[in-house]
Amino acid sequence: MKNIQITYSYRFLFLFLFLLYHLIFIVGCENTEVTEIQPKSKQNQISEDSVPPADNKKDSIAPIKPIAGEFQGANGWLSNETIVYTVNNGTASSVYAYNLFTGEQNLLFESSVPIAAVTISPNGKYVLIRSSPGTYESTLTVVKGNGEILMNESLSSFDLAVEWNPYNEESLLVSSFTEDWDFSSWHMDIKADTLEEIKIREPFAKWLKNDQILFLGWDSESPSLFAPLIMQTINGDNETKVMENIFHFDASKNRVMAITVPSEKSEQAVYTFMDNNFRKLSSYTVPHLTRFSDWLVPYYDWSKDNLITFQPLYSAESDTYTGGFQLVAFDSKTGVKEVLMEGMENTPLSCSPDGLACLAGYYLEELIMLDSKEKVPILENKEI
Repeated sequence: MKNIQITYSYRFLFLFLFLLYHLIFIVGCENTEVTEIQPKSKQNQISEDSVPPADNKKDSIAPIKPIAGEFQGANGWLSNETIVYTVNNGTASSVYAYNLFTGEQNLLFESSVPIAAVTISPNGKYVLIRSSPGTYESTLTVVKGNGEILMNESLSSFDLAVEWNPYNEESLLVSSFTEDWDFSSWHMDIKADTLEEIKIREPFAKWLKNDQILFLGWDSESPSLFAPLIMQTINGDNETKVMENIFHFDASKNRVMAITVPSEKSEQAVYTFMDNNFRKLSSYTVPHLTRFSDWLVPYYDWSKDNLITFQPLYSAESDTYTGGFQLVAFDSKTGVKEVLMEGMENTPLSCSPDGLACLAGYYLEELIMLDSKEKVPILENKEI
């Protein structure tokens, strides 16, 4: 009897363990399936989240395809998406408008002689094309954004400097230079179809207001690194001194920028921003690089209230400096500075009107997307 009870007890224990084992196995299988599905689900979610949105500009850029001729360089922006670039083909040249995001291209101008320079008006309404029929001759052609020719003028010159009026795109200053760098200045009025010579003491003037200009009053008999900032009306020889000891200046619409170097801190440059009535808005101090006879002003461009420029990391001699540059945006109105990108090279810069992208490089051959911090070549099959 006792043996029978023991046998039943073992059978019961065996049955209990058998059922318990299967129960654990089933639950374990179910948990294993859940554990395997979850990482897969999360992995898919991470992968989907990491995919750039469809409207990511870098992914939608349409580089310029191989062209017949030699890429002379980009010239700036007609709009937030469309740039202008020039191609040389033998002695002939062509100017194109190109949409970087759709690939749409339009021929703006063809010339049978080399094109020396292309300048775009502040709002992209006009394009001024300087061609060179001869060493000492320049032809100035003004075209609209659709390629319609509006003006065609000739000047005797070895080189030219052009400054568009940001208050009136039909108005611009032109300074023509001889080979000895003597100069004469002209006022071009597109609406009136006129090119009239004017009297300005210095050739590199900027527009302060619609009828007023600014220039640095250098003293040819007493060379200096600094000069007073002079204001003058476009139609007169009346001069008014507005600031002293300026090393470099520039102006955009309703903005004036003056760069000075403090005598007690000559390793620094002070950028001061004012409105066009010379009321101070903001300023900031940066290290700067010395050259043989002066200081280096890094390349920059204006975008609305922002000055977008390159900034060295420390002061040094420009020939031996190896620290690279930051690309920074300084809001002249609020005084806020933002570092956009690190490890940049100081090269020519042209920024889109909305300030979201800049062309950079010695031929403006790179596109910098400031939101994604990416650099993209604008020419197909070209590496940066």
